[in-house]
Amino acid sequence: MSQAATTPYKDPKKYLWPLATILVILPFLGFWLYMETGNGLALWFTPIFFYVFIPVIEMMVGEDTSNPPKEAIPALRDDPFYRWSAFSGAPLAYLVWIAGAWFISSQPFDWNVYIATTITVGLVGAGALNTGHEVGHRRDKTSLLFTRFFLCLCGMGHFRIEHNFGHHVQVATPEDSATSMMGESFYEFVLHELPGGFKRAWSIESKRLERKGKSAFSLENEVLLNSLITIGLYAGITAIFGLIVVPFLLIAALLSNLMLSSANYIEHYGLMRSKRADGTYERVQPHHSWNANHVVSNVLLFHLQRHSDHHAHAERPYQCLRHFDTSPQLPAGYFTMYLAAWNPPIWFKIMDPLVAKQMNGDMSKAYIKPSKRDTIMKRFHAPAEMDAVAAE
Repeated sequence: MSQAATTPYKDPKKYLWPLATILVILPFLGFWLYMETGNGLALWFTPIFFYVFIPVIEMMVGEDTSNPPKEAIPALRDDPFYRWSAFSGAPLAYLVWIAGAWFISSQPFDWNVYIATTITVGLVGAGALNTGHEVGHRRDKTSLLFTRFFLCLCGMGHFRIEHNFGHHVQVATPEDSATSMMGESFYEFVLHELPGGFKRAWSIESKRLERKGKSAFSLENEVLLNSLITIGLYAGITAIFGLIVVPFLLIAALLSNLMLSSANYIEHYGLMRSKRADGTYERVQPHHSWNANHVVSNVLLFHLQRHSDHHAHAERPYQCLRHFDTSPQLPAGYFTMYLAAWNPPIWFKIMDPLVAKQMNGDMSKAYIKPSKRDTIMKRFHAPAEMDAVAAE
């Protein structure tokens, strides 16, 4: 037996994973610098860090070369270090939101202070939602409790139901409100993705309770209960810090939701499962998700970018997710691709040719926005040319 086969796998990123939690406290640095210097630019430190520094650092660091072998997954899965690395972000996220409310209410009113603080706290909320997505795939009571904490902070208490029992079932089909169409801008996408997610979650919970002979308005309805928790949380914060924090709370929550929508937008853009003769869809395959194997954003997002493996093994925790070169690959990590997604002409220029390449020029296999179908087919549909290139 070879040494490689007998040597236990060691995760080279193991002690990097807490960075995703530690960086939650970045806003405190901005608050402190502002109070020490009075310079309003200090409050923009967190957004600049994530959307300027991280893309630059990521280009320097490059892609992730670590990939746990299948035989190492059970030991990785059962290591409590990873579990608590994710859980520990919950109290810090709440602390940042409460500190943000205090900061806004305690400082002389200034538009720069209000806007910068709201955006900064919204980014922290987005991190909480991402972690809630990760731990929300576990089934034990502790994970479900932390999932509730993460999601309720930003008014997304319905997400676990919608994502696990809606998106994962219907992904890469026209039935999925969280799958984006080729030719559809991010801003068009959120108009059906955000309300569609809540509607689908409510429908799933209503039907579950109906089978138990209970009303949809029972507190056993996770969507209803979590929504009430969020309302209670925001009411409590408002009671403590005053009405001035109401726009702050609502806009920060919306920004957090939009960041989660940004991930949903890029993860399956233009990809579609084929329909069988009986009307059902083929099983979800690796080629139905876009992936990014860039080490910095992989660490900061708990391997969210290894999305094909996530859909293949939804209950596999983040430290166990694997990269495969055969999966569709994004040209950069998520933080960079978010910036592209928010600028539709840039996004279409980058991604539409990649979708066409993924389809081998047969655009009948792509998920295309109906109003853009003729234009996209005329520009990209060339299966014979792609077959000729492949033959060469």
